[in-house]
Amino acid sequence: MLPWALAFALTMGIAQLVSGSAGRTGALVIAYVALCGRTLSVVVETFISVFTRGHRFVAVRILQNHGLRPLFMIGALIALGDALNSSRLTDLIGLDLASLCSVLANTLAAVLSGRFILNFKRPIKHLIRNRPYSHRRDKGSASEVIRVVGGLWHVPALLLVGGSLLAIFVTGGDVGTALARSIISAALLVLTLVVAGLLRRHAEKRSKRRRQSEYRRRLERFGYALGHVLAWFAFAELSLQVWGASLIGIGTQGVASVRIGQALLGIGFTILLAWLAWIFADTAIQRALVSSARSRGRRVNQARAQTITPMIRNVIFATIVIIAAIVGLANLGVNVTPLLAGAGVIGLAIGFGAQTLVQDLITGIFILIEDSLAVDDFVKINGHMGTVEGLTLRTVRLRDLDGIVHIITFSRIDSIHNMSRQFGIALMKIRIPYDMKIDDAITLMHETARALRQDPMMRHHIWSPLEMQGIHAFEDGCPILRMRFRTAPEMQWDVSRAFNLLLKQRMEEQEIDLGVPRLSVSMEGRGGGRLDGSSEWGEERDAAGRDPGEAGVADPAGETNARGASPDPGT
Repeated sequence: MLPWALAFALTMGIAQLVSGSAGRTGALVIAYVALCGRTLSVVVETFISVFTRGHRFVAVRILQNHGLRPLFMIGALIALGDALNSSRLTDLIGLDLASLCSVLANTLAAVLSGRFILNFKRPIKHLIRNRPYSHRRDKGSASEVIRVVGGLWHVPALLLVGGSLLAIFVTGGDVGTALARSIISAALLVLTLVVAGLLRRHAEKRSKRRRQSEYRRRLERFGYALGHVLAWFAFAELSLQVWGASLIGIGTQGVASVRIGQALLGIGFTILLAWLAWIFADTAIQRALVSSARSRGRRVNQARAQTITPMIRNVIFATIVIIAAIVGLANLGVNVTPLLAGAGVIGLAIGFGAQTLVQDLITGIFILIEDSLAVDDFVKINGHMGTVEGLTLRTVRLRDLDGIVHIITFSRIDSIHNMSRQFGIALMKIRIPYDMKIDDAITLMHETARALRQDPMMRHHIWSPLEMQGIHAFEDGCPILRMRFRTAPEMQWDVSRAFNLLLKQRMEEQEIDLGVPRLSVSMEGRGGGRLDGSSEWGEERDAAGRDPGEAGVADPAGETNARGASPDPGT
């Protein structure tokens, strides 16, 4: 910087010795422009050199290597624009040409400033935010303000650039007044951003609290959003007052202004009320969905939620929007009576023309709300048993055990047998051999059940010990034992098959035959008395050498009818 200052002083000294001329004036302008550009770059370089420690070193090096030359150009152009407004140059080159060159120089300086802000937004953000750890661990309001300013510093800077351009092209080059207004607007913007950041930080702290009702959480979010709106409204009002306008002033002067102000106020209140109504309605829908699922001991079904929740939310949202729009039009002075009458006629026509469709939709809505069906449930509907593959507001798509897909409308459903809820029951009826003791059979069943519950493939599906319910009935002389497991939903058939397989294997190991039908055959003489040679299946041959299945009754001649029927007495 010292050589530049010495060169400028030498130029000024020589200019004092030389008589006034165009060359002398040009030399002074060039020296002034160069010195101002270098001064700006040196001041910025000196300022950022303070932040060379820690994590800021990389950002400082980027600014030193790539940012000083654009700063020199910006400072030089600003100085040139200021010099062209001097009386000496206007007398020398003319007022119009001097004004044109000044506008071009100021415009180019503003454009370069905006480009510099956008190119070096991130390094400057790091200079502001990256502080020592002892300061960064502090979570107070000051840290939040620094964080907000570091992330949004370019916004007020670009606002200043925009104000300068506005002053150049609108106010005829009155840069001083426009720049002062831009600085005030930028300060208001920074203040608004800080307030918005503090509100957001406080809202984040509140949102982390547990055991808070959904209504309260959403109402607090509404309050914070309203606070943001009020903060930005205050910024807009104060900024407009700085530039000679006002939002509050609308509606205070003239009949038309009063009507516009009242309409805007009514529309604003309508929007707030519609917003509150939507919050309460949407929260009620979510709470109803979750509470109905919890009351049944289930998690929230995603298919059900994805099917019915968007539809209900869209219907309620559209209703609120339509009502708010009608109220807004009424605030603007529009006669909404024909609109309401037309909507009623259209709704009546749709209701009469699509009764079946409306019935399907209404029935489907109630089925989905009650959570009677869900995708992947195994159900029986109207005699068709299978897995639910899809649900819409009107139909259910069911694939049965043969792979056939059945599309059933909700209005045609008479009853729903859902086998996928809470738990399943594996009910088994086992025939016991007639010659096996019942206590031994019960012991065998319990041992088989315990072994099955230790099977790694089945133990997670069996939710209870074997429940022995006793002898269900007698069939062909064999007792039928009835027992059951409580299983996971839809796993009762797998558990039953696994139990039967393991029971069969154990009976084969112990050489126990399954209970088969038992038939007793007796032989009677002609007088009705029972013969001594009666037998049962499974015994040895009788004295006549006949198998038990060939046993019959003896005739008077002492012969036996192998068919087991008495001959005709007359033969």
